[in-house]
Amino acid sequence: YEGGTAPADNAFGVDLAEQQGADTPAWYAPSMYNIVRQDGRDVHIVIKPDQECSVNSGLGSVRGARIAEMSYSRQRNTQLQRLTDPLVWRYGQLQPTSWDDALDLVARVTSAVIAEQGEDGLFVSAFDHGGAGGGYENTWGTGKLYFGAMKVKNIRIHNRPAYNSEVHGSRDMGVGELNNCYEDAQLADTIVAVGTNALETQTNYFLNHWVPNLRGTSLDKKKAEFGNEPVAQGRVVIVDPRRTVTINACEIEAGKDNVLHLALNSGTDLALFNAWFTYAAEKGWIDKTFIGASTKDFDKAVAANKVSIAEAAKITGLSEADIVKAVTWIAEPK
Repeated sequence: YEGGTAPADNAFGVDLAEQQGADTPAWYAPSMYNIVRQDGRDVHIVIKPDQECSVNSGLGSVRGARIAEMSYSRQRNTQLQRLTDPLVWRYGQLQPTSWDDALDLVARVTSAVIAEQGEDGLFVSAFDHGGAGGGYENTWGTGKLYFGAMKVKNIRIHNRPAYNSEVHGSRDMGVGELNNCYEDAQLADTIVAVGTNALETQTNYFLNHWVPNLRGTSLDKKKAEFGNEPVAQGRVVIVDPRRTVTINACEIEAGKDNVLHLALNSGTDLALFNAWFTYAAEKGWIDKTFIGASTKDFDKAVAANKVSIAEAAKITGLSEADIVKAVTWIAEPK
């Protein structure tokens, strides 16, 4: 059954003979469609973003919006994109090999590393994400091998240096902390982005959560969350030697006065952060109650990481005024 344009004849329940609006849910891209086998017969499938989803509101990532396309299908030849054998790098290229050969190679390399460096010398880089259920299936397999059988302690996945959730920022320090709440980007007074090009690499997060704050369209949500606290359109501090498309987009959405791009010398961000830390602590822009309840030796941390604004400016190549402006946007009490 192919359906029709009348509302009663299609899954969208709308008149497809009429021109649909730009944001209509009654539409899907070719990448969201496929023909797959189910219960021994061919069926049509459409997998498309849900406009009612609070995370993406109908937006689709390059990976997520292709789940249907990447599903196994002999009708549309997507099965040709699936690996049927392990690949091993030999003679300058990846070449198919048998499972026995691949697992033997893994076993011999693992054994040699442990013999030379001990078990803690074994580091694993594992595949994690994948469309059409591939991420779950492959993570389950590698997890059983490396955690269940080998008991490894050092493993990284996907695009990060740890086996942790999608964390924005401090994972670059190897800290496997809990995920941030996407809604925070709509509520923050100031968004701080370090070395990230979010429009390209976290597109849905940027468009669906940063942009409303930068435009000032999340003010009602801020008022509901913070009560009588003063709220305003969001600002953003971007720490990156490069001028990226994210910076350009932020300036368009928020206005240049609400965007501070700190194009510091490459590799000097720690000096910048320590200067922020020092300045905020000296100004008293800290939550003493939280620090007292949740940390220890805070004074030692302040002393050990002390960097003046002048020192940071010399190291990073930034102006003292911009460094102070950034930490003021971030930490000054209202």
